[in-house]
Amino acid sequence: MTWRSSWSRRQERQADAREADALWCAWRRACEGAGLCVRVETASGLTVVTPEVVQIVLGPPTVLMVRLLPGHLVRDVEQVADRLAPHLGAFGLRVEQRGDVFARIELVPSDPFAAPVEDSLALVQVPVLLGRDEQGRDLVRDWASEAHMAIQGVTRSGKSRFVYGFLGQLASSPLVTVAGCDPTGLLWRPFAGSRHAPWQVSGLADIDAHEALLTRLVVDMDARIAGLPAGRDTLAVSEAEPLRLVVFEELVGLYRATDAVSKDAGRRVRALIGRLLAEGAKAGVRVVLVVQRAEAALMGAFERAQCSVKVSFRSDNPAAVELLHPGAARDVAEAHVSALPGVGLLSVPGAPLTRFRAPHVGSYADYAEKIRASSASRGPVAA
Repeated sequence: MTWRSSWSRRQERQADAREADALWCAWRRACEGAGLCVRVETASGLTVVTPEVVQIVLGPPTVLMVRLLPGHLVRDVEQVADRLAPHLGAFGLRVEQRGDVFARIELVPSDPFAAPVEDSLALVQVPVLLGRDEQGRDLVRDWASEAHMAIQGVTRSGKSRFVYGFLGQLASSPLVTVAGCDPTGLLWRPFAGSRHAPWQVSGLADIDAHEALLTRLVVDMDARIAGLPAGRDTLAVSEAEPLRLVVFEELVGLYRATDAVSKDAGRRVRALIGRLLAEGAKAGVRVVLVVQRAEAALMGAFERAQCSVKVSFRSDNPAAVELLHPGAARDVAEAHVSALPGVGLLSVPGAPLTRFRAPHVGSYADYAEKIRASSASRGPVAA
């Protein structure tokens, strides 16, 4: 080792030590300001105790290993993360439990929502990329193991693009049949001539066709349940028995149109959708309800309870967010009223409410081209 290389290494170590010291001081000051501390009266005066930094790993990524104070939990750190991050030179913090009393805190250097989320799972089977969370992690859900989904959002909030995104991923899978009702006439247009088309109804010119399709789906569901082997209570999804993904685009439009025909027609359509929600999970049926607002008159407690995956894009008021995501913090619901297009809130069982950005789909023409390229008919249409 030459004298110059030894000197250079020493300079680098000293620079790292200065950076670590500055980070340690910034952590203490930020914790005091954010209230993540304990104030103790001692003989010499007031002492402020903050979570102890036991290790610093300089990045990328830069990581602090912190010993929590007695009585503190990881969620106490998460609740003030947005107040700590700017003073640590970060956009955000990724906080994880380590053991009983330690937290691993990774500094997120930049906004993960700044760049588009590319649809990198376009060729997968049943797993679907829903988007990317604030820590930059991909949110992937498996339709085969999930139950139903409810999606809400006002016009131009990114709701339809989100639906385009996961349909574009699933249309090519032989394990999935994309079905459902679309009063707008736009969602299913690119599927014309595909193996999915016989399971789809578009527009409102023929209201009876929507009820006929729902009846067919319920009959198919009943046959699947009746055919379950003695040792199973759920269908094993396969190419022979594909997952039925039943999407109801603009559900309120369907309800209004059927109610206009007759109240009995409206009640029958609601009853058929209710059966798919209540019994479909065991028969390989997954329902997606798409509405502008999940109001009680449209999507009651039963429908919301059956939809274990709930997604909200920009809403017209905080009450709409709180209705679909019970327990959402008031400040989160209020902030979501002005969310950017494509930024949503996701609720799934066993996980906290998550803010995310949906994959970038592009224009409607891009969606149509992707569907046409991926969902061309492959032999006989699934019965």
